[in-house]
Amino acid sequence: MKRLLLTLTVILLGLPMVHAQQIRFVFMSDPHYGLEREFRGREARAEEVNRVMAGAVAALPGERLPDDGGVGAGEAIGPLDFVVCGGDIANRMEDGVQPAAESWREFAATWLAPDMPRVWMLAGNHDLSNAIGYVRPMTPERDATCAAEIFNRTMHPDTLRTAATFDYATDKVHYVVDVSGVRFVFAGMWPDTPTRRWLDEALAGSDRPCLLFTHSEPDAEAKQFINPYGDHSINATDRFENLICDTCSVARGGTPRREYGQLAAFLAGHPTIVAWFHGNTNYNEFYTWEGPDHKVAVPVFRVDSSMKGEISGTDESMLSFQVVCIDVATRRMTVREYFWNRTPGEWGASATVTL
Repeated sequence: MKRLLLTLTVILLGLPMVHAQQIRFVFMSDPHYGLEREFRGREARAEEVNRVMAGAVAALPGERLPDDGGVGAGEAIGPLDFVVCGGDIANRMEDGVQPAAESWREFAATWLAPDMPRVWMLAGNHDLSNAIGYVRPMTPERDATCAAEIFNRTMHPDTLRTAATFDYATDKVHYVVDVSGVRFVFAGMWPDTPTRRWLDEALAGSDRPCLLFTHSEPDAEAKQFINPYGDHSINATDRFENLICDTCSVARGGTPRREYGQLAAFLAGHPTIVAWFHGNTNYNEFYTWEGPDHKVAVPVFRVDSSMKGEISGTDESMLSFQVVCIDVATRRMTVREYFWNRTPGEWGASATVTL
């Protein structure tokens, strides 16, 4: 039985686990519908590449986890509990890239099909730039379809947003999914000041372990912050994107150490945030974020992109997503890289952390 409670902007959803005492899900990001790439011997559209990746996700229940000592090692995977998409469903609408509305249609036809697991999602910088405008020309100038659909399907507003009514100033994708005592915290682009205020309320009074999902990495790029110059607008001269809602303390190409320090202080004050998952930078990596002054140690999981992978973009055998297994009783989590474009699929790196 599913129970839905909307409090503030937090969604608490009690989902049944398919595996006794375990949660199993896939983390993927940056499908970038609208692009093309070399794939299996020819130029292929993102719709085709991502359809093949979704097929690999759908086939996982028939596979076995590697015998690597991690959570569920050697076991049949069985049905997945859900999939998480970390954003950039659409590519920015530059240089002939299709409108966001078409990208959403293609994404939904594949990933939101009845035979796929439930998908939790975030908007990425491309989805949001399509909605609010960009520093270079796009055609059309704006299309907020992806941003609006993601907001509607995660935040369940009384009045559904449309491409015409979506307002990034107020329509933030901030929600919590509670699965058997583990809190999956979806915090938009990055934990900026207003997002941290929301997180303070969302996490108050709970000692449950939290997995944080954002689109951008902890060391978010300066250009994604609010333009510190002039009228603070998105423009071709300053080239700030106004996606992270803090005014940047440095020039566009600089390192916003002040903002990183504020984030590190926040994480130090919220020890229930035990791991962080993100996309945006488009390659698989398991690492620890320590902040600018090495005062925190947060396990971080960066995931590959099917269309813009830094490594898999030129070597398609490296295309991967992550398979995550959580043992609720022992509070252990294993994240495994899965190379989905090999026949058969192969397991790559893995990391196990305590929640």
